[in-house]
Amino acid sequence: MESFETRTVNSRGDNQHLMTRESAVALIDHGRLRRECLKLALTEHNPGWHVTDVGSAEDVVHLAHSGENFDLLLLGAATSDHIDLQQIELLRSALPDVPIVVVAENDNPPRARAILNAGTRGFLPASLSLKVLMGALDLVLAGGVYVPSSLIEPGPARAGAWQTPSRPSEPWSELTRRQRDVLSLISQGKSNKLIADALTMSESTVKAHVKQIIKRLHVANRTQAALLATGSAGFVSPHTISTPTHMPARAPAMAPAVNHAMSSYGLAK
Repeated sequence: MESFETRTVNSRGDNQHLMTRESAVALIDHGRLRRECLKLALTEHNPGWHVTDVGSAEDVVHLAHSGENFDLLLLGAATSDHIDLQQIELLRSALPDVPIVVVAENDNPPRARAILNAGTRGFLPASLSLKVLMGALDLVLAGGVYVPSSLIEPGPARAGAWQTPSRPSEPWSELTRRQRDVLSLISQGKSNKLIADALTMSESTVKAHVKQIIKRLHVANRTQAALLATGSAGFVSPHTISTPTHMPARAPAMAPAVNHAMSSYGLAK
């Protein structure tokens, strides 16, 4: 068994170290290239994470019996059909308090639902961007559950009920048109100042909208609000928002190694 641990090298002082949340993650995937590439992407995105990559659930159980502690178990495979439900059961039995999240191509929705019903705390389709994937993992570490909208089945209609148009069930149906504009820009990673410039409003107004968005979506912060909007296919801003020409250029692309990691695992840029 091969395992590697990524440790934080803090060259900018303790303050930066404290700003980065440290978590111990076990990355499980029988495909060595996939797990090493995803490990590289995860640690590049969050240097505070200690990632151990192994080839099977049995390896994780062995490490746990040897005294290793984990905050998150990330089980990966090429597709949902390649996820072994018995490995999930083994992990749950050995580490009942550690959340399990699966990342794989969602080519078989019934199988993906079976994976969620097996006790995992999230199913992350390989079509997600790395930013959304990291947000989903943070959500799970905070005690939440991530289920993509494509796997949410609508409830059965009541017999005899009038088939009249009803209010949309999406959480953002509670938002005003302007709040949806703000949420759209939040999901693009824009700061309050850039949102204010794009929508021609003051920063204090943007802050007020953000506060209402968080309240109405029943989330803890703007990151979770962005995750909810980005990870669900049903969210559409009321209209396309053009970015002012004086706004800063898009952030530089990630290092080539991380881009290779994302493409190798099937993650969208």
